[in-house]
Amino acid sequence: MLVSSQGLTAFQAEPPDKSCEALEPRRECAKTVLIVETDIRDDRLDYSLADLGYAIARTKADRLSADDAAAGCLAAILCAQDSAHLQPVADLSAHCPVIVIGADQSFDFALAAARSGASAVLNHHIDMIELAAWLEVFAEPPGRAPFIMIVDDDELLTETYAMTLEEAGMRTLIVTDPRLVTKQIAETSPDLVLMDLNMPHVGGIELAQVLRQSRRYLSLPIVFWSSESDVSRQNKARRLGGDDFIAKSTDTGQLVSLVRMRAERAIELRSVMERDSLTGLYNHARTIDRLQMETDRCRRTGAQVSVAIIDLDNFKTVNDRFGHQAGDLVIQNLARTLVGGLRRIDIVGRCGGEEFAVILLDTPLDAARTVIEKLRVKFSEMEFDTGKTPFSVTFSAGIAGSVGGADADTLIARADKAVYEAKRLGRDRICVS
Repeated sequence: MLVSSQGLTAFQAEPPDKSCEALEPRRECAKTVLIVETDIRDDRLDYSLADLGYAIARTKADRLSADDAAAGCLAAILCAQDSAHLQPVADLSAHCPVIVIGADQSFDFALAAARSGASAVLNHHIDMIELAAWLEVFAEPPGRAPFIMIVDDDELLTETYAMTLEEAGMRTLIVTDPRLVTKQIAETSPDLVLMDLNMPHVGGIELAQVLRQSRRYLSLPIVFWSSESDVSRQNKARRLGGDDFIAKSTDTGQLVSLVRMRAERAIELRSVMERDSLTGLYNHARTIDRLQMETDRCRRTGAQVSVAIIDLDNFKTVNDRFGHQAGDLVIQNLARTLVGGLRRIDIVGRCGGEEFAVILLDTPLDAARTVIEKLRVKFSEMEFDTGKTPFSVTFSAGIAGSVGGADADTLIARADKAVYEAKRLGRDRICVS
């Protein structure tokens, strides 16, 4: 297949299998994406979506019955030359999120799309990584309940407020001993900490300072709640680690509203901070965190997890000969190949530069090797065209498994060693630790 500099895929022979079975059983069929045809049609969008594992339906804008067409769809995509083609968006947006792909990139067009109810507007030179990222957002369970940790030594009052938050659809965890907070945060990953300011032995401000000593918790929202009326002390609490201050005299409705808004915003920001900007994949830090969580789970349950470190071969040569834009195109399409060829429960991260990590859950080494080998072959068959001589790129991979209770650091070290061995043996191959 030929990959253009716009990131779209044009198939020189037969289109890819649209049944979502090409890499079975690693990827299950996703929900349907509805493509609404105006006077613009690009079949490459069909092929690219199918390659990512999405089923596709089509309808013409002038024959659109939104109730029927959008029923059960994950999202709708409408290509619009200008704002005159946005009329179907309003009907569709009542049933599913709508992505507008527009040739017009002006503010007025974006405003018209927003007023019509569009969830996203993309350039007509479609970046499939960005499109895939939007579809992943829409595929997430709607309205994940925010998880709130409540830290207060007053058990009775805390249980009352926890019940109030849970009745409003949130999940809670009560911690009455401040010395246990860091351990509980590491194990449960709350979206927000609601913390009393005045506690015996360890005060709220001191505890916030302890949490902020770790880079892992710098972005964790800490909201103080207290009967403290001294404004200077409230400001000190904010200055030394707190994000907000809620008086305990605040009525429960307002408390619920403030906590929910803070927590939901934190969830959104965390999603952005954990992602690599070029590929939309997890960044290095988040990938390692997820691997640590999975190895801990494996030690508790006896399950297996396999880790593959994937490194592009001779990538510096690509940048030197064809430019960094071509290099970015290669990295984006490798990311797309990995995401499209794995199950939704598997984890893909970009560890930096041309190196990626794949965490295959509940997967023994032999099965992991089979999956990564299919992806290696698939990627090696891509041909990149940046207006110069077409070229292909390969990758080498090292795989390690969690048999024996290995921790995250050990797995990464073993997989890294296997990658070096694959490179030593000539590249474009897989070695297993």
